Amino acid sequence: MRLTSILTTTIAFTILTGCVASKIITAPFKAAGTVVETAVDASTQTQSEKEEDVGRRVLAERKRELDTCLDQAEDKAERKQCKQAYKDD
Repeated sequence: MRLTSILTTTIAFTILTGCVASKIITAPFKAAGTVVETAVDASTQTQSEKEEDVGRRVLAERKRELDTCLDQAEDKAERKQCKQAYKDD
């Protein structure tokens, strides 16, 4: 009787330890997977984000062109022409 209870207890501990150990061992891999997924999401751009970046670059280029045009203008009439040419629609 005593041998059966010791054997049952030993088997129970072995089985439970395996369950607990497997959870402890797999937890860091699951956490690492989450970190990798987050890093990939953070490093990729959506189509709308790409379009916003292109729009910002286009606006910055137009601003530089307007500033150059205004700097090269010699009188009020030429400045007015620059402003009309680069007016935001």
